[in-house]
Amino acid sequence: MSSVLQLVHECNVQLALFRVATQGIGTAQDGASLRREVETAGRACQKAVEAANNVVLPQLRADEAEIARHGSLFIGCVGAYLIEMKRCVKLEKTFPAPTEPSVTRQQVERVESILDTLENLITVHYSTNEQPCLDKLQVTPRRRRATSCRPQCVCSKLKTSYA
Repeated sequence: MSSVLQLVHECNVQLALFRVATQGIGTAQDGASLRREVETAGRACQKAVEAANNVVLPQLRADEAEIARHGSLFIGCVGAYLIEMKRCVKLEKTFPAPTEPSVTRQQVERVESILDTLENLITVHYSTNEQPCLDKLQVTPRRRRATSCRPQCVCSKLKTSYA
């Protein structure tokens, strides 16, 4: 597995751990230890995103075709992390605890910035590459059946058995 895929995989694993920990907020398991777990998982996910971003971003800027595929996977992971971060913030506001918030506004803004940069680069990558042959992209329409049925006779066309 390439180093980029390993980094994206690590982001995905950390995202899953963060999501599972966040789901406990406001439940019977909620407490100081869960909030520490949410904070630890969130920091680990943030570090994984930063590490992958430091590898993916320069390669996207270099316009390597292979990395564009991995970049798309990474963008999906970062987008999902951003959603989970915002969900965590809302849950912590709804179910306040005497601890500090697990996710800060600065962390959310940093991930939003990373996501915007990645989306812009991937858009530029796909918009500047050669356009594919349109003959290959055209969809041939399916042949339609003759419409001999009227709305009044729809029920008579249904096969039902009452045996």
